[in-house]
This record gives sequence, C-alpha cells and structure tokens, in this order.
Amino acid sequence: MAVRNVPEESREVTLRRWCVMEITTSQGARSHHVHGHDVTHNFARTSSAIGEFDAHNMTVTTRSGRLYKLVGLPGNYPAGKTAWNTWCSSNKIATHTDVTDQYLDIDKQSTLGFDRLTRAAMREGNS
Repeated sequence: MAVRNVPEESREVTLRRWCVMEITTSQGARSHHVHGHDVTHNFARTSSAIGEFDAHNMTVTTRSGRLYKLVGLPGNYPAGKTAWNTWCSSNKIATHTDVTDQYLDIDKQSTLGFDRLTRAAMREGNS
C-alpha cells in the first residue's frame, strides 16, 4: 500500500474503526498513536504522537497540533494493518502494542455512552 501525504490544511481528521497503539522506537522512545479509517480522504491513516485525549468529545490532539475526531467504536479497518506496518517500518519502530482500552474500554461503557458513540459514527457515515 502506498503511503499518501495529506495536504497540510487538513488539520482536522475524522477516524472510524480506530485504535491506539503504543510504540517504542529503536532508540527506546515511547509514544501513543491513533490510526484508522480517515473518513474524509477515504484511506488508512496513522497520527503523529498523541499529545492530549478528550474522552468526553472523543478527540485526540497530536503533538503536531492535528485534531482527530474518533467516531464510533474502536475496530480494525481492513487497509489499516498494511498502512500501520508501513508506517512502523518507515519510522523504525521496534515494538508496538494495542492500548486502545486505555482510551475507551467498551466493557466499561454505559448504555448512554455507547449510544452517543454509535450516533456520532452514523452521522459521519451519512455526511
């Protein structure tokens, strides 16, 4: 899968079927990154390191300043694994671990919280 560059003006990204990964570089540095299906551009996308997470609004702001809106439930975007592996290889990532449950644990979601997440995903899917 080819790695695509998105225009810099795309400072806000909507991701569905997203997950959060903790990476360790070959130099030992650790950070968290979100990846999933970029709804606007219709391809798999991986973020730079997460700076802030807003659980109420389900947004991630990266250290580079880009805002990611996480819609719906975490999941696996079919093209995402290839894109993620390409990103890891390009960035010399030594290890990676799924830490999505640290951001959203489905088993701990209330019915209202689950409903809010799925409504947001349905709105994004209809736009």
